[in-house]
Amino acid sequence: MTDHRIEFVFGEVNNQLRSELKAFWKQNNKSYQEELKSFRSEFAKNRKSMGPPKKTISRQPAAISRDQSGLIDGVVFVVLKELDNSIGLGSHAYFQRMYVIPESRNPRLANQLFRTFLEGFDREVEKRDHRAKVLLSENINPGLQKAPMRRYFARLGFQMLGGNQLGGEIWARKLKTHFSF
Repeated sequence: MTDHRIEFVFGEVNNQLRSELKAFWKQNNKSYQEELKSFRSEFAKNRKSMGPPKKTISRQPAAISRDQSGLIDGVVFVVLKELDNSIGLGSHAYFQRMYVIPESRNPRLANQLFRTFLEGFDREVEKRDHRAKVLLSENINPGLQKAPMRRYFARLGFQMLGGNQLGGEIWARKLKTHFSF
């Protein structure tokens, strides 16, 4: 297995990293979007929806993986969104997504990247928006909807909320904030 270097970068994106991430998405955004589209079209069913998020406030990288040559080959990013209060999760939430280029994908890397993200995100309370009380993950990849992966998410502190109209499973993990009431 190729050695990977994994970094937590939430709130610490300098000009160099911003440029590298821009190049990563320029090269990989099309395949990322096609993959999302294929999951959604293949598995979209009529499921109970949590309702659409209201408004995106920010989108930022949270953790990256670099291959042996130092190029970014995986990214975990978070999107802060305003929520509909009727779903009972508060006014705001972070939505998490992860993408690893196909050539670098393997369970060990995915686990290390995801755990680095979670540990860093838990630790960096000051860098997060205090209005977000939960981290949400929309698991639309059918491989994430199998029993072993559901147990994995549960062990990491996530609770399944249900499905959405796009065929994904919505998982929530409570976030500690300094302004908890």
